[in-house]
Amino acid sequence: MVNLSQLWTTERIWQVPPGWRQGRGAWGGLVAGQVVTAATADLPDPRLAPRSLWIAMLGPVLAGEVLCEVRDLRRGRATLAREVTLTGPDDDLLTRAVVVFGVPRAGTAVADVAPGAPDPQPEPGAQRVELPTPPAPEFASQLVFSPVAGFPFSGARNLLATGWISLGEESTDTLTPAVIAALADAWWTVSITGIDGAALGPEGIPPVATLDFSLSFPCPPARPEPGAAVAAEPTSRELWQRGLWHIGRGIAGQQGYLTESRELWTPDGRLLALNSQVIAVGRAG
Repeated sequence: MVNLSQLWTTERIWQVPPGWRQGRGAWGGLVAGQVVTAATADLPDPRLAPRSLWIAMLGPVLAGEVLCEVRDLRRGRATLAREVTLTGPDDDLLTRAVVVFGVPRAGTAVADVAPGAPDPQPEPGAQRVELPTPPAPEFASQLVFSPVAGFPFSGARNLLATGWISLGEESTDTLTPAVIAALADAWWTVSITGIDGAALGPEGIPPVATLDFSLSFPCPPARPEPGAAVAAEPTSRELWQRGLWHIGRGIAGQQGYLTESRELWTPDGRLLALNSQVIAVGRAG
């Protein structure tokens, strides 16, 4: 069980916690959650909600103190764009991000479009698994994975990964934009499902790194009901008993750079996050 929201701050100094490593630095989802948390502090209009997020992951964010700075790039009547940067103790720029906010607008036929059903459909009977560390990254032991398709190092031809991701039944976190952004990055990249572990050479597993992360929030966490602004949300325990349905796909790639799309759905069919990542796979020639 984990409460991700307790790991983030709205202060200028972020104390990056240990135990969340992925490769050399912190898990990208932890960074994404901090970016959204920092950007949503002190909004000039309470109606502003995050609509999109873009992150360039320039260097590993190590455990310890990191400087987190926020500045407005553009403030309009209905939108706000904010930049968030994370800087290491040696003044190295580690992360540069932009979060775009918007107030609700009058409904239109082109903008108020419900997503289709998730494809593949959620499978409720998936079993939870323990991911050994290694080869799984350190942060994975903090979350609950129930995979359905697309297992690491299985040599799959179809780069598809599906399953349920949860914070654990005892977590009290709700579906805030920061939590949604973090969990969109929780699942392993589909690139490693296409690697045949039995055929690896003496160099072992090739390095994998996320270079670019963009995300939008298509649907609100709670479904509106007729005559009510927002439906009653499930309790945290009900939410995390099953978790959120993850779908990851490899779209296309060349020269060692794969574009991967990710979707994060509620069990009742709300598309919480649509995420695109550019993944570098392998060693430079």
